[in-house]
Parts: sequence; structure tokens; C-alpha cells
Amino acid sequence: MLEIKPRKIIRNISFLYWVNLLGLVTFIVITSFYVSNVGEVIISDPHHGYILKTVLIFLLIVIAPVSYLVPQNKIKKIAKDQKLVIKLAAYQSAILIRFIFMSMAGILVAMGFMLTANTNIIFLQAVVILFFLIYKPSPFKIASDLELEEKERKQIMPE
Repeated sequence: MLEIKPRKIIRNISFLYWVNLLGLVTFIVITSFYVSNVGEVIISDPHHGYILKTVLIFLLIVIAPVSYLVPQNKIKKIAKDQKLVIKLAAYQSAILIRFIFMSMAGILVAMGFMLTANTNIIFLQAVVILFFLIYKPSPFKIASDLELEEKERKQIMPE
């Protein structure tokens, strides 16, 4: 059986992070080009645009803590006595949930921008990207989250 190395899992987590972040930025750029060339898709009534913006703000207020709390609860439930590779695999699945929630929030905001062409909604997108930057996984953060012992920390740290 082929054994997976801890640093490979760390690279996979980093790859997932960058794919999600760059995918979100790409989606934002595409919607921005679309809005600049075509304008709003559906909602031209300012009142409907206000309602949509309020709903998006509410969704961000809900999604941001959920995207932190759900994965953190999964991470806390990882047994400390398991092999490092098993801990990292469980961590990776928890982090993937975080990325999915934040990508979902970013896509919803970008769609709201495309529907209304309201440039104020871009500020909400900045909040989503800020959360992505705050949640960026690094070997140090992973070691801290998993409360790794010194021997395990050395296995995941870059050389």
C-alpha cells in the first residue's frame, strides 16, 4: 500500500485554497466584465436591488460564522492519538467545508452584483475575499489547530 506523506496533504490543502480563491476572483472578474458591457441582468428597480443587497448582507452575516464554526468543530473532534496523516486528512475535509461555504458566499455576492449592477455590492465581495485571506491555511496554523506535538510539527513544516 502506498503511504501518503504529510507534506503532500499540506500541498493538497494549499492547492484547494488557491483553486477556490482564484476561482472566486475569476468569477468576480467575469461578472464585472459582463456588467460593464451589458448592465444589470434582471433587477433595474432600485427597491428590488435594495432588498437583494439586504439579503446578501444577511447571508454573509450567517455564512461567515458558519464557515468558521462548522469546520472548527470538526477539527476539535479529531483524535489526538491518531496518525498524523489521518489527522491531516480529517483536517483537509474540514477545511474543504470552509472553502465551500466561502465560495458559495462569494458566488452569491457576484450573482447579486450581476443582477443589480450595484457597485456597492463589490464591497461585500471584498469582505468574502478578506475572510478567504484570514482563513488561509499554513503549516503553522494547521499545527496550531490540530495541537500537534513537536515531532509531528517537524513533519509538516517546510524545509
